[in-house]
Parts: sequence; structure tokens; C-alpha cells
Amino acid sequence: MIKNPELVVRHWLEQSKEDLLSAKALLNAHRYTWCAFICQQTLEKCLKAIYVKEKKSIPPYIHKLERLCQILEIDLPNDLLESLIEIDKYYIASRYPSYVEKLNIKKLDQAKKLFSKTEEIYQWLIKKLN
Repeated sequence: MIKNPELVVRHWLEQSKEDLLSAKALLNAHRYTWCAFICQQTLEKCLKAIYVKEKKSIPPYIHKLERLCQILEIDLPNDLLESLIEIDKYYIASRYPSYVEKLNIKKLDQAKKLFSKTEEIYQWLIKKLN
């Protein structure tokens, strides 16, 4: 049990918002694959804020976005769930270099779409917190 869950939720949300701003900066700097990784981090931290708010305990040490949604019983609309699963792949790329080439984003339109979907999911999750 966390002693001050509101403080911990706020910390996760601040980190999530900071990551979203960083993802935008990486997009503008044409660092598309790193932008995608930070998009994944944005959503992971937002989900962990929801976890702390709902469970009043430390979130599990997992990074899989879909699994966090399952644990929290979050029922994303299908289009957002598909995007969430796509975004989640970019966590692997940063952790395991053998995946980098497969998941490397080279086109601005692809990165913009991924960032836009991240913003959409982020806003959907933030509404759940209120």
C-alpha cells in the first residue's frame, strides 16, 4: 500500500506529460524511432498513474501496454487498442538492438501518425483518471 497515492499519481502523470513533450521534440528533430519509443513510455507511465490511483499500490514491473490495460480492465475502443499494440513494439526496439532495423521509422508521415495516435490514447486515458 502506498502512503500518499495522490502524490505518486501526480509524479507518474508529470513524467508521462514530459515524455509526450519529448516525443514531440524528437519528432521535430526527425528522430522518428526514438520518438516512437518515448510515445510508448508516455502511455506506460499514464497507465501506471491509473494503476496507482485505482489500486493504491505500486504498479507491476511490466512494460507491455496491452497487459497493463488488461490488469486495469481498461476497454479501449478497437482502433485505439490496435494503435496501442503498434506503439508498444517500439519499446522492444530500444531494448533489443536486433529489432531496431525491423522497427526503424524512416518516414515523417509514419512517425506523425504514431505520435498522433499516442496523443489520442493519452487523452482517452487522462479522461479515465478524472
